[in-house]
Amino acid sequence: MPLVRLRDEYLEQDGVRFLMADVTGNTVACRVSHEALRDHADRVHLSGTDSAVFEAYRELIEDVASETFDAEGPYDEHGRILVTSDALARVTRSA
Repeated sequence: MPLVRLRDEYLEQDGVRFLMADVTGNTVACRVSHEALRDHADRVHLSGTDSAVFEAYRELIEDVASETFDAEGPYDEHGRILVTSDALARVTRSA
């Protein structure tokens, strides 16, 4: 069940936290880790803050969050869908 962006706003804290919604409209809290953002920035030779990396690759990160939701995890310690460095690397390699 794919997720869609709920809001354009996000919070830069321990990576980036953002909200998505499932097809029934339920809010799904997501987070891309700081490590995942730094590793992805290194792979694509992009410098900048976590926010800058998130904004540049937001659609990709949201797609991975949706796939993670469908796979039922992983989740962070607060129950948010967690986009990991490994997940972003898999998607980047297959593109």
